[in-house]
Amino acid sequence: MIMVLTVAVALIVLRSNYESAKSMADEYNHQLALDTMESLDIKNKKYGEVSLQIVMSQLVQEQLPRMLRADTADPGFLSFKTELTGFLNQYYFTSDEIESIRVWFGDHNYLFVGESRLKGGGGYEEQHGYRSARESPTHLAWVANANGTLSQWHVITSFQNKKSPNNGSANPVIGAVEINMKPQRLLESMDKLKVMPHARFSYVNADGSLLVQYPEERGEDMAGADAAMLQAFRAGDGKPLASGLRSDGYLYFFERSYLGMYLIISYPEQTFLQYVSVAGVPIALVALLVLLLSLLGVLYISNMTTQPLRTLLKGIHAFGEGGLEEKIPVTGVREIDLIGSGLNRMARQIQQLLEREVQFKQVGHDLEMKNKQAELRALRNQINPHFLFNTLQSIHSVALRKTGHETEINRMIIHLSKLLRESIYHIGNSVTVEAELNNLWAYVELQQIRFKGRFRVKWDIHYESLPKKLPCLILQPLMENAIHHGAFHAEREEVLITVSSSYADGELTICIRDQGCGMDRETLVGLLASLDGERVPGASGHGVGLFNTHSRLKYEFGDSYTMRIDSVPEAGTNVRLVIRDQNQYNERQVVDEHV
Repeated sequence: MIMVLTVAVALIVLRSNYESAKSMADEYNHQLALDTMESLDIKNKKYGEVSLQIVMSQLVQEQLPRMLRADTADPGFLSFKTELTGFLNQYYFTSDEIESIRVWFGDHNYLFVGESRLKGGGGYEEQHGYRSARESPTHLAWVANANGTLSQWHVITSFQNKKSPNNGSANPVIGAVEINMKPQRLLESMDKLKVMPHARFSYVNADGSLLVQYPEERGEDMAGADAAMLQAFRAGDGKPLASGLRSDGYLYFFERSYLGMYLIISYPEQTFLQYVSVAGVPIALVALLVLLLSLLGVLYISNMTTQPLRTLLKGIHAFGEGGLEEKIPVTGVREIDLIGSGLNRMARQIQQLLEREVQFKQVGHDLEMKNKQAELRALRNQINPHFLFNTLQSIHSVALRKTGHETEINRMIIHLSKLLRESIYHIGNSVTVEAELNNLWAYVELQQIRFKGRFRVKWDIHYESLPKKLPCLILQPLMENAIHHGAFHAEREEVLITVSSSYADGELTICIRDQGCGMDRETLVGLLASLDGERVPGASGHGVGLFNTHSRLKYEFGDSYTMRIDSVPEAGTNVRLVIRDQNQYNERQVVDEHV
């Protein structure tokens, strides 16, 4: 079984290496093809520009049409040949790749520099290169000659007289330029392709006619195979120009030049079995050696760690049964001891967490009891609210009936009824900040009627705080302290009380600040101690409202809530409530309401 697994892994590795090597070879060969075609295009453009400069030269355009009608014995004709020969020599002698340059005109007239042998009889219109150039949209074509050279043909059209008809062309044909080139120079541009093992390549025209091939002794069969693959490649219009085709064990790549010629590259495709025969044996031997060493290592490590592992498992089993106080002993094996010490540390942490959980539950129970006590104290201060509410409604009706209009007494009854209604129906529920502020406004209106001229209230409320939730009637004790302990005992005639709220970054802040008499340091410390549970509020009732408010908010919000009290004698007192994570509280309230 192990041997089969080893062989399978080795084959997978070999297959992956084979695919990677083949992909890298194809990419490298493709890049060589691109570089070679770029080099060939540079040469094509170079000689295309030479022939274009000859065709467009003022000497050819102005005098060649006249020479077509001149006598060859005319001194002007001889002068033209001499001047044109000197013009062509500028290109011939500056390039060692050009074998000859010919300018054809008339029926059989031509002028040349370089090699003098003609490539076939007859005039230029009978030459294969001229006919190919006429069929090209650019009037430019490359052809292979019988003597093994290459020629670039460029049709000369006259731009002097566009009205003269000539075979239906707007610009009449007046001759042709033939640049004969040594094919060895093209083969030198393809030398980099020879680094591919057993590579063969050819450079052909768009019609499939061969220009250059390597190796030269490939024969007609190979040329025919290239032509067939080129035809198959050109039939697939949706494939990229550098796509590979496979045939008879060869991989073909094609690159197309800007003139429409093709570079065809083919080389034998290595099969997976061939790759295995070369590279597979060493990989298989290495895999077997690694497997053997791994088996020996596993047996040795297993024998060395069996006993310490039993000790470790015994300790884990004890932890699982709840024996967190037990310790896993040291075994002498470093790795096992590290695990054992980690498990011991984890057991201690779990035990500490359990103890903290018990403490947290005790603290939560104490907070709940304090909250219940605060609610009981608040309920003791209520004198049958249902009875009072109904009685106040009756008094309000009688007052309206007796006076016939709303008086200050009626307004006091309305505000007091609102507060009693909230205490009846919402004392144990949460309300929005907006509803709580409305309740506080009713209380303030009631107290302003009672203590007219002793205080005034400024409201600084931010709209984003209005939809947040609070326990009902939680702000009334704070306002009561500001009026009775701040404004009522102040020496100034009118005391300003400011109520403000804001909400930012999940934090709700509500402040009630008065500019009354304030508290001295000792009184403030005692009040803060009562809020922390270190001291019971005084029997006179001083601090009971703050204590109840603090207990209810602590019960609802826990550590997300804080109350801060600042007071300066004769300058006033500021009570700030801060509640964080309001969104979580609001979501919990919505769930409770639905339930």
